[in-house]
Amino acid sequence: MELAEPARGQLETPEDWRLLRILSYYRLLLVMGLVILCAKGYGPFLFERIERGPFYHATIAYGTTALLLLPLTLYRTLGLTPQALLHFAIDACGISLLVYTTHGLSSGLGVLLLTPAVGCSSVLGARMALLLAAIGTLIVFGEELLRLSQMGLQPSDMSGAGLLGLILFGTTIATSTVAQRARRSEALAARVGSDLASLSQLNQRIIEDMETGVLVVDTDQRIRLLNAAARRLLGTSPRAEGTPLGEQVPELGVAMSAWEQNPGRPIEPISLLGSAAEVAPRFMRLGGGTAAQILVLLDDAGRLREQAQQMNLAALGRLSASIAHEIRNPLAAIDHAGQLLAESPRQDHEERRLLDMIRRHTSRIDKIVRDVLSLSRRDAASPTTIHLRAFLERTVAIYREAHPRQACNVDLDAVAPELTVRFDPNHLQQILLNLWDNSFEHGAGGAGGRDAVRVALSAGRQSPPGQVFLDVADNGGGISSELRDRVFEPFFTTAHKGTGLGLYLARDMCEYNYARLLLLPSERGVRFRILFAA
Repeated sequence: MELAEPARGQLETPEDWRLLRILSYYRLLLVMGLVILCAKGYGPFLFERIERGPFYHATIAYGTTALLLLPLTLYRTLGLTPQALLHFAIDACGISLLVYTTHGLSSGLGVLLLTPAVGCSSVLGARMALLLAAIGTLIVFGEELLRLSQMGLQPSDMSGAGLLGLILFGTTIATSTVAQRARRSEALAARVGSDLASLSQLNQRIIEDMETGVLVVDTDQRIRLLNAAARRLLGTSPRAEGTPLGEQVPELGVAMSAWEQNPGRPIEPISLLGSAAEVAPRFMRLGGGTAAQILVLLDDAGRLREQAQQMNLAALGRLSASIAHEIRNPLAAIDHAGQLLAESPRQDHEERRLLDMIRRHTSRIDKIVRDVLSLSRRDAASPTTIHLRAFLERTVAIYREAHPRQACNVDLDAVAPELTVRFDPNHLQQILLNLWDNSFEHGAGGAGGRDAVRVALSAGRQSPPGQVFLDVADNGGGISSELRDRVFEPFFTTAHKGTGLGLYLARDMCEYNYARLLLLPSERGVRFRILFAA
């Protein structure tokens, strides 16, 4: 199997430099031990033949070289590969010199070469490890040949050098292979750990931003995880993690105990006293067995009911639109028949009264049909920048042109000319026309007649957060307190000629433009406020 050498950047890790430092310290300790043995006179007892003077000087030279090499390793002056080769070359030369002064490999000092071979080859690639083994083998053979030429020994004495060379090659190849595999495994573990950490952070961020409350409870019913939505629904603090669920939310603890006894029983929404909220919990075990943790998903029961109501209203709206579309054709036929009867010259008073009734109610039904269809066919909003004062002046002029025989007292003095808003002009115009129609038609009784009704427009910025608002106020009879909560309901009206869709349409179009239509308290008459988007 071919061993590919890793990239240079992958080799130079802190662990590799740490290994070279340990090898430097080991070299110094080895030299110190040999010097002490030599100084105490134990050399002849350890080695069969030894030249004490040359051995002592060789040890001192080896130790001095090792001491000079230590700063290069500590400060990483050279690269990792040159330093590893330099380390091994110094060790090979120093140990070979010691072997030479003890009369050959029979002294056993040649085995000391295996330790630096293992240490240096573990930080090198396969090819460099082979080069390292070759350097060591050549130095050993050179030492033995030199000794052979000086002492007249037989060639058979080279067998020890050959065996040591084979051991060096085998050791370096095995060490490099194991080190490379360990390095690849470490890199893979680091990548997997990084991916797991990123995935954990992603999951934590998703859980924290979920609108559904997430709660994890262990077997002792202690809270282990609590996201922001759960804290908001349960009315707890972030420090609730690690505390018993029964202490933080007793109602939920009782519901979970009931679920553990009968997992198949449906759980009803729970009213929480601590947060004044109603939650719908869902329980499930994370893993098998009774010792697994329990995941609790919490939904706002009121919000769920509101969503269901919105879906019902949407379905009702589509049904209403379909019915309104089917009504238009027979309604047009009835209106046409009424017009033909009105053109007949032979009519008495009772017939004219009935024909007026037909035309009046036909017009009312037709307006309801148009309003219902406008709800279902409204185009998307196209907001533009509107200079509010100039736009209101044009809209007032349009309204007065549509009612030439009626007084339309609309006051714009409290609207600053520099205010601008983002809104669909057609939608804003229709909203204002609906509000003004309500003021002049429904406020006439309280103000003493339509001509006495006055509509005052005022605008400014709400502080905080600085949103522009537009108030539409009249001096009419106002709205009774028991009806204020129903004014925006569809088809709710107190007038015989009304459809009950004007204010509903106005609020709906405000929401289309990210604005809000509010009914404000007023001492006299009615005050509506359009709060434009920031």
